[in-house]
Amino acid sequence: MRGTLTATGIILAVLAAYALSCAVRPFRDCWLCDGKGHHRSKRNAKLSRPCRWCKSSGKRLRFGRRAWNKARDKYRAA
Repeated sequence: MRGTLTATGIILAVLAAYALSCAVRPFRDCWLCDGKGHHRSKRNAKLSRPCRWCKSSGKRLRFGRRAWNKARDKYRAA
């Protein structure tokens, strides 16, 4: 019983820390362009094009922040 409570407490602490980090820093670097906003072609290293995933900003919303925004929008719509 005590081990289950300890594991539950640790999981809740990790989730709270992740939620806090998503609130403080909602954006992360784009995985495709590594935060540069553009990436090189695989066939020709001299060619560069805007990143389609981050729309050339170099940043993407983190998963936790997207989930929070979706839940907030559903709450406000109700």
